[in-house]
Amino acid sequence: MGDLTTVTRPLLGTAVTITLVNDSGNSEVLLSEAFGEIEKVQAELSIYDPDSELSRLNRSAAHDRFRAGDDLFKLIDLSINVSKMTEGAFDITFASAGRLWDFSPDEFNPPGKAAVKRVLPLISYRNIFLDRSSGTVKFLKDGTKIGLGGIAKGYAVSRAVRALRARNVKGAIVACAGDIQVIKNNRGKPWKAGIRDPRGDSVIGTLEMFDGDAVSTSGDYERFRIVNGRRYHHIIDPSTGYPADSGLISVSVFSGDPVMCDACSTAFFILGADKTRRLLKDLKSLMVVLVGSDMKVYASAGLKGRIEFRNDLVVEYF
Repeated sequence: MGDLTTVTRPLLGTAVTITLVNDSGNSEVLLSEAFGEIEKVQAELSIYDPDSELSRLNRSAAHDRFRAGDDLFKLIDLSINVSKMTEGAFDITFASAGRLWDFSPDEFNPPGKAAVKRVLPLISYRNIFLDRSSGTVKFLKDGTKIGLGGIAKGYAVSRAVRALRARNVKGAIVACAGDIQVIKNNRGKPWKAGIRDPRGDSVIGTLEMFDGDAVSTSGDYERFRIVNGRRYHHIIDPSTGYPADSGLISVSVFSGDPVMCDACSTAFFILGADKTRRLLKDLKSLMVVLVGSDMKVYASAGLKGRIEFRNDLVVEYF
């Protein structure tokens, strides 16, 4: 049935791991092509690379219409649609806050209220104007910037999976940190993915994944600092300019579309459990696992039997 080949590389600011069912002897070529797609996404969408297409857009779109490439334009268009669908909870203009919430320095200090108040009017997807006839992007407020960190990993996964499917691989799993999609199966058995414990080193549950399944997890444990007993994390609520405080500490979204999973895991984290459950009544293709600050778990009924949760957890299906 073939052995497994697993390779991990640092990309997109995280660890990207690709596992292949290797029965054809060309795993090196397949991995090179798949990682090559993710490298292209990094080159196109990195907000930290001054030569990336996204950086060039951010420098000029407040002053002149920017002619975006097809992929970037489609991703911005999709992001705006997700913003509308999630009542503005997902918003790529969070990048307008710049480095106010930069958690990399050892001595992190939360920004002052005045600094957050200054950038808040710049954070709104309504500040982005797309002209579909010309494929151009324009910012309606000087100072507005966009960042695709809330959707780029899912997009990168989709690109890598598409490249591997074109090669008719026997099975694969592509994981950009918490963004995962699988192809076919693991030598006759379902692929398995764990949902990380947001307050520990283990997992809270293990999920069976079948051909095309995707999952994305967002949590307040990924990038954060604790100052005076308060946890400040990287998932910013566009309505306040501060880290989201919805009562959730981890959100996993499941569907067949890794891009939508990625964007919605961020949005649902910001919205909280009640609003997310209401939205899901109209979003039939999505299922979720929500973890509250009390470690109570809320899971879509469609996942029952596919996830094995840890015995010490209280799980409510809906």
